[in-house]
Amino acid sequence: MIGETLANRYEILEKVGDGGMALVYSAKDHLLSRVVAVKVLRAQFADDEQFVERFRREARSAASLSHPNIVNIYDVGEQGSIHYIVMEYVQGTNLHDLIREHGQFPPEFIVSVGKQIAMALAHAHYHGIIHRDIKPHNILITEEGRVKVTDFGIAQAMSATNLTQTGMVLGSVRYFSPEQARGSNVQAASDLYSLGIVLYEMITGQPPFRGESAIAIALQQIQDPPEPLRNVRPDLDAELEDLVLKLLNKNPKDRPRSAEEVVRIFQRIERRLSAAADAEEDVDQTLPLSAVDLDGKGGWGLARSKKKKKKGKKASPKRSKALVFLLILLVLGALTAAAVRIIPAILFPDDVRVPDIVGLHEMEALRVLRDVDLVLTVEQRIFDNEVPAGHIISQDPLPGRMVKQYREILVRISQGPEEVEMPSFIGLTLREAKVALTQAGFVEGENEEIYDPNVRPGVVLEQTPEPGEIVVKGTAVSLVLSKAAEPFALPDFRGQDFEQVKQQLSSLGLPLGNTWPEYSTIYPAGRVIEQNPAPGSLVEEGWPVDFVYSQGAPVVPAEEPQIDETPEETQWIHENLWSTKEVTIDVPPGPSQEIVILVIDDFGAREVYRETHKGGTRVVRTIQGRGEDARFQVYLGGRQFLDRSFQE
Repeated sequence: MIGETLANRYEILEKVGDGGMALVYSAKDHLLSRVVAVKVLRAQFADDEQFVERFRREARSAASLSHPNIVNIYDVGEQGSIHYIVMEYVQGTNLHDLIREHGQFPPEFIVSVGKQIAMALAHAHYHGIIHRDIKPHNILITEEGRVKVTDFGIAQAMSATNLTQTGMVLGSVRYFSPEQARGSNVQAASDLYSLGIVLYEMITGQPPFRGESAIAIALQQIQDPPEPLRNVRPDLDAELEDLVLKLLNKNPKDRPRSAEEVVRIFQRIERRLSAAADAEEDVDQTLPLSAVDLDGKGGWGLARSKKKKKKGKKASPKRSKALVFLLILLVLGALTAAAVRIIPAILFPDDVRVPDIVGLHEMEALRVLRDVDLVLTVEQRIFDNEVPAGHIISQDPLPGRMVKQYREILVRISQGPEEVEMPSFIGLTLREAKVALTQAGFVEGENEEIYDPNVRPGVVLEQTPEPGEIVVKGTAVSLVLSKAAEPFALPDFRGQDFEQVKQQLSSLGLPLGNTWPEYSTIYPAGRVIEQNPAPGSLVEEGWPVDFVYSQGAPVVPAEEPQIDETPEETQWIHENLWSTKEVTIDVPPGPSQEIVILVIDDFGAREVYRETHKGGTRVVRTIQGRGEDARFQVYLGGRQFLDRSFQE
């Protein structure tokens, strides 16, 4: 793969990692001139079409996530048999390698990492995405200490395929929730259980459940309680221990309700640990001053020396002036030395790199900036539905920039989601409702339609949330709209009594349209010959139906001697798009033959006459056709003898 270029854009530079499902390479994005990470699926998964399709779908879904603690996905594609994801290149290491290197970690580090993982999960769960594979391998930590959770897309795709690679299953099952081990439905609480396993491993240096096979570990996940943390870390913070044990409850209902709740607990622990550390630091700074004992007898050396001088002989004026002059020289020298050190530092401060504080709490960001001699200045406090209250939304200058010491870093801080009263959109048309809810700061949710005979189609009947509810600004509003009656198939009325058909139309809610009488030898008088729309057509309530009905057979004149050997027409009448034609057919002498007359008009093709007549007889029929293009055809003995327009 090294040296290849994907999509004529991503040049593979070097391999930076691998896993059970994919290989990870660093690559140069020639379009945007930046280094990215490219994750390429292994060949055994690339051949599974079902897995690949789900992988693409879930990766695109994960690409919609945008959070400081989630690795950004830039692109998803394929080239031949190579399926890949292009994502943010994170300079740092993963938590798995850190645990192998250091084993156990101090509480402050555990709380910081756990809080950032929980913040990433809270953001993903808010958007309906469950990770399903939270483990140290998928948690990256940058050089600045920022946590980045990765593999959202691949983790979800994994759940759709049967994995048979022992190493990979064994690696993941150590962090599976009991419901995952059982093969049950995975919920957001499953990610919280996996987070508990990760925290347990950071505290003790190893996961709580270990075994030689995936089945053995899965059974422990389902049945066995973890070894108490205090057996390994007797000095562990009690609230942190309680949180980990709650996360590791076998029943999802007994775990914390959401990732947001876990974030709040971490923040509370973090504040308490920070306050304790600050208090300890203050004590360390005051102890040396209170313990000063220059004379070895518990008193202040400077005060006792003054007392001795009072008891001694009075110093001479010359000696006093000399001492004062010497003291002045010493002070001036000290000031000069200080100025040499301080003034250049003020006039020419050092360059420092701006840390990434987006997503951090305001107090935490203040400490981070203070450590590198930068100043936090709040530019704006705004409402934000995704960033928790008190956390940094954006910063200026951006992370990684080199600036002078004591430079102000402007930040925007979240006030949390803005809560407002839900307005009413009932009675508005769909277009009016969309404009109104957008102007009110909401988004359109999933709409549905129901039939209401008393409301015209396209009007809002109901909404969720309901008017008057206190909701977060930006909430999705689902609307219930009125619609026209459900379409149904039109019955076949041909051959039925026209008066009864009118009653059926009324019961179906269909008005009677135009009607035309027509001579027919097939249908008795008063019977329906043709209808429009045709039988089986989908119609809605209120749709008019046109009919052609029979007025019986026309009077047939007595048979006369042969006049012509071929059929001919006599006259036609045009009235309101209906054309009437009188057709005369002479049957050649000889055996009886069948005469068939077809009319082809706006109603389609229909047979209006079919009878057998003796040879040498004359048949006269009056027919009707609708439309300017109406035609008729005459068949004699199964052969077509005439095809004419009504207007010829």
